[in-house]
Amino acid sequence: MRDGIFGALCLAIVLLGCSQSNSAQAVADQFMQAYYVRIDQTQALEVSTGLAQERLRQELQQVAPLRRGSSLEQARPKVSYTLARTQPEGRQVLLVYDLTITPPQVKPMLKKILIITEQLGDEWKVINFAETDANP
Repeated sequence: MRDGIFGALCLAIVLLGCSQSNSAQAVADQFMQAYYVRIDQTQALEVSTGLAQERLRQELQQVAPLRRGSSLEQARPKVSYTLARTQPEGRQVLLVYDLTITPPQVKPMLKKILIITEQLGDEWKVINFAETDANP
């Protein structure tokens, strides 16, 4: 009896975890981590489609020669972000993030990031994104 309850509890936790990881916010957070924090357009492509995917592919072509000869780790700034607002719009969810980029020995840069997600079948994807400078 005890094993049955434990098994049911484990299954509920797994299902809850899966449903939360396939939400508009979870996909937007994955995109923020890949694109802005790790500077990894290839990983950001995995959660993108449409205009976002097109933009990422163009960026990958442009940065390929630069990445061949240099170490990205040396130039990587410290990046942090917080979710400022979520706005459902029909089948889409718009998420606005406050982003802080702190390069070594340079004043931090503040940006507003808009990520537009859409549910396509059973999956949420980033369909577009934009950034603007934020006022300090």
